[in-house]
Amino acid sequence: MSSILNKFTKGVAALALLAGVSAFAATEGTDYVKLERVIPNAEGTVIKVYSYDCPFCYKFDKAVTKPAMDKVPEMKFVPFHLTTKGKFGKYASEILAVMMVKDEEAGISYLDDASNFKKAKFNLYKAYHDKKERWGDDATNEANVDAFYKTALEGLNMTRADVDAAAKDEKVQAHLNAWGLDNSGDAYMVAKVQGVPAFVVNGKYLILTKSIKGIDSFAQTIKELNELK
Repeated sequence: MSSILNKFTKGVAALALLAGVSAFAATEGTDYVKLERVIPNAEGTVIKVYSYDCPFCYKFDKAVTKPAMDKVPEMKFVPFHLTTKGKFGKYASEILAVMMVKDEEAGISYLDDASNFKKAKFNLYKAYHDKKERWGDDATNEANVDAFYKTALEGLNMTRADVDAAAKDEKVQAHLNAWGLDNSGDAYMVAKVQGVPAFVVNGKYLILTKSIKGIDSFAQTIKELNELK
């Protein structure tokens, strides 16, 4: 009887050990890294650092980002556009920040198909990656910049002048300041670790994209990192 009891006890202990492992499977250095500088005011968020001219950012947004975030409703999705990447990066950031504020004021999720932000972002994604549009490849030329704005704002009933005016709003400026407009900003700080897209949980933990094997595992990693303190 004692032999059977010992085997049972060992079995329970083994199950408990396995349960402990499965409760937190993400491994530092393999699945995520801690950022040297914590992004402020980011508790309860998943920040995505991206650029309109990044092909992998486009692929993630087409097939992964929304379904993964749908599995972690307790987390807020926060986009950070990387201004320093792409010749029209500055203009893209201003456009996208303006659209984010429009969505916020309308109570629309950035991931919703009705989102102004999402429409402008995908206008740029599709033009750059699918149609190979480069808008003259020179952002110092005003005609090229006008063309870039026209592409981004297609179907949004706004002009470049509207965006320029809206960009002065303090809410828009808050987004731009959070992202950073140069190499000293948080978006660049994150991107320099592994490039983009880059996903950061609670402003502290950068998920290594090479470890993302699917939507379910991605969502599980987000949940696990959210439990870390």
